[in-house]
Amino acid sequence: MTGYFGGVVADEPRAVRVARDVLSAGGTAADASVALYATMTVTKPSVAGIGGGGVCVVHEREAKKVEVLDFWPRPGTRTSAGQTATTIPAVPRGLYALSARFGRLQWASLLSAAEQYARLGVPVSRSLVNDIEANRDRIEASPALRETFMPNGKLLEVGDRIRSVNLAALLTSLRVKGPGDFYNGALGADIAAAVQNAGGTLTADDLRNYRPEWKSATEVKHGNEILYLAYPPRAATAPAVISGGSDVADILNRYLADIDAGNMAGQPMSGRSGFVVVDRAANAVACMTTMNTPFGAGLGADAFGLNLAAGDVAQAATPLMGPALMVNPFVWEYYYGIAGTGTPAGATKQIATMAEDLIGAGAASGVALNSSGTSSVNVIRCLEGVPPHPESCQFVADPAGGGMAGVR
Repeated sequence: MTGYFGGVVADEPRAVRVARDVLSAGGTAADASVALYATMTVTKPSVAGIGGGGVCVVHEREAKKVEVLDFWPRPGTRTSAGQTATTIPAVPRGLYALSARFGRLQWASLLSAAEQYARLGVPVSRSLVNDIEANRDRIEASPALRETFMPNGKLLEVGDRIRSVNLAALLTSLRVKGPGDFYNGALGADIAAAVQNAGGTLTADDLRNYRPEWKSATEVKHGNEILYLAYPPRAATAPAVISGGSDVADILNRYLADIDAGNMAGQPMSGRSGFVVVDRAANAVACMTTMNTPFGAGLGADAFGLNLAAGDVAQAATPLMGPALMVNPFVWEYYYGIAGTGTPAGATKQIATMAEDLIGAGAASGVALNSSGTSSVNVIRCLEGVPPHPESCQFVADPAGGGMAGVR
């Protein structure tokens, strides 16, 4: 392909390069998102893993629709006392659902880069090293995490190679067989048994019964466009912290009220990331990934390279604010996409960014930024609309995430 083929912004550079290559090969935004997430399970497992989950807002221009794919991980079934709460792995079926519904390239091709990185090793990025250094205590306390991220008693540094042959074998199975055997077959039964033997909460029935959910987005009118959000705010009303008096200002104020409510027990301070992808046809995907806490529970099925997301009910709560896309519903042109960490700090930063971008300079002057947790927010702005005006697009990767914007 030549000319403009879209772009991607995310918190891990190598995953961005893989997603950009998928776009340049003619893949859709959904294809690139699947490849990006799969790659992050190897290159940034602190916030993305086969044993984790996420949520995506998806714009399909030809079908003239915007939908939410919710595959947020749910706690597994406790079968005995003293188990560590872990979740049902949501990523294989979540990514497969995205690929099947809105993808163009073959599923197997989207997992190949992640599989090769896991098998042969890949240099560790600054983005992952930042997470490793920030969570040294958790890594030292978990034998599984310590073996991967602290080999020979020394934390991985930028440029060191991270490699997981067991995860590569699991990715091979998913690439060749799809997620069927993982959830319904002998592989799933073996994984559930391994998790229970390790002290986690998961049963074969949990895997068999898990389904990602396609649902309607929360819609907010903004001029001729509609802002589509993954989750509605919890507050019904809120003080007018953000000026403007528009529907967008009203809903952003309600999200702020959720943060200010003070009940942060169910909101991890990190363990999440956000990315946005747009293709040349103006299809777009904005996603949030999660392990619920940094590096998940540090427990899973080691023989399969599988670490599960933390599964306490509070830790598994949906984020204060999820990803969002803005689209013109008359001509189905893409205008705006944003995704962040969803932590109190990340949600506040995302709200302030949206207020400044969509309402105007100074609209967020009254917003007090929160410092509770990581605050990376990634944005793709095309405020004159694409496909007609790709030159209007700005691809902004938040420096706080250590990621990259890939575009051409």
